[in-house]
Amino acid sequence: MHPLNKVDDAAWPSLLTVGCANFLSVQRDKRATLEKLLTVVRDAARQGCDLVVFPELALNSWGECADCAARSRPCDWHLADAELAHGPTSDAVARVARELDIHVIYGFEEQDEDDASVLYNAAAIVTPDGLLGTYRKVHLGIPLETNRFTPGDAIPVFETRLGPIGISICYDFYNNPELARILCLKGARLLVNPTGRGDLPRAEQNLRHMTLVRAQENLVYAASANRVGVTGDATWSGGSIIGGPAFPGFGKVLAQAGRGEELIVTTLNFEQLAAWYDWLPWREWRLGAQLPATRLIAEEYAAIVAKAER
Repeated sequence: MHPLNKVDDAAWPSLLTVGCANFLSVQRDKRATLEKLLTVVRDAARQGCDLVVFPELALNSWGECADCAARSRPCDWHLADAELAHGPTSDAVARVARELDIHVIYGFEEQDEDDASVLYNAAAIVTPDGLLGTYRKVHLGIPLETNRFTPGDAIPVFETRLGPIGISICYDFYNNPELARILCLKGARLLVNPTGRGDLPRAEQNLRHMTLVRAQENLVYAASANRVGVTGDATWSGGSIIGGPAFPGFGKVLAQAGRGEELIVTTLNFEQLAAWYDWLPWREWRLGAQLPATRLIAEEYAAIVAKAER
């Protein structure tokens, strides 16, 4: 395990080029959506990306489903549309990732390998060596997502040759700062947020602010990829963004998309990030001199959970 206060290990690149896709799925046509997704992956590779990120449930049709709501469980169509993590989509993405030497993160409806009636709102991370794993959304929206999905039960950090990457999905990222903090205390130097932000007032501004806050408070880079356009009854706001911390200011937008389909690309400088860590090695403090505070916070959470479970 690498030292937790480091973001510039010699095994990882000091410069990392990342792309985020403002992406419009093809409504209820996973095959056509996959072809669009792979076209964007090829475009990202042509622009020098080491990693390209797609939105929440990018592979699948996303929005209200009357059948799921009526049954309070996944409907037959969504059960048929979902697939295992190791499935046709991950195989197709892996072939292109291997060909182009690129990493890909995309959202999809994952079917449980032991119980086909259980679905997860998941994000897959595919490397040139194949599928590395999936993250399953922990904080599901109520009731839209709880009608269809089961919450995940793990908060993994993915060790890649690009460095350690933490993934959270949409609501995970916005209103639950503990998740980002845990990922960073476990070593993540890049937070990735596949999201589905609807076209609400100030949606793009909110996405920008939340991404910069997560980057600043954890001294990492953060990348949020959002959906665009209209799928079914849902309208999406775009505004995909890549940002990082800044001093003496607060947060810096490195790239941000508009409201249409678009791929934004920027290069992250981890030597600069390491210089800030030399000044403020907060992870080392939280797991060292400030360990009593970390323990106290954990104990308070445990007490809150115990009380809620009574």
